[in-house]
Amino acid sequence: MIVKFCGIRREEDVEYCNILRPTMIGLIFANSPRKVEKDVAKRLLAMKNPSIKSVGVFKNQNYSEVLSISKDLQLDFIQLHSSESIEFITYLKSQGFKIIKAVEVENMDDIERSKIYKDIADFILLDRPKGKDVDIIKLAKNADFDFIIAGGITPENIEKYLALNPLGVDVSSGIETNGFKDFNKMKTIMEKLTKCKVGEVKNG
Repeated sequence: MIVKFCGIRREEDVEYCNILRPTMIGLIFANSPRKVEKDVAKRLLAMKNPSIKSVGVFKNQNYSEVLSISKDLQLDFIQLHSSESIEFITYLKSQGFKIIKAVEVENMDDIERSKIYKDIADFILLDRPKGKDVDIIKLAKNADFDFIIAGGITPENIEKYLALNPLGVDVSSGIETNGFKDFNKMKTIMEKLTKCKVGEVKNG
């Protein structure tokens, strides 16, 4: 089971992750309340345990910006959250990066659309559109491919997401209190995943 804690932006957040050992941490470089600047990200990544993979989250950003940040920080994964083309993804992979392709799911058409990334992205992430009341669990049940699931996961409801038998879970706001990462919520998530072995993702 892959576990990704996203929206990491403080030294405390990294310290929490070093204790709890999720598979991945995500740092957001797109416009977001959780956005981090590259120099801050570099400091945070220098603190993390080497066993935890780094993910840079981008949306509607061009090749040069994505590559500049990803190469400078030596990211393990690039996560793309917009309508990036197959060519865009192929180019980034040719530069040595693994790709998580996020797809915002509102209906079954979006589930079907996700399939075009199966043979090019390393992982498909099914996510709920921001600010929309979408039953992503109901929609994701119809996916006939492996995926990581996100969108509204909390310590209280994570079992419902795990019933989908996903490759992994991606949690951000659900492990926060007043907009900041909450160690106890993160710890509860990890404890509830003890029956599902938290896996390593290897480079290469």
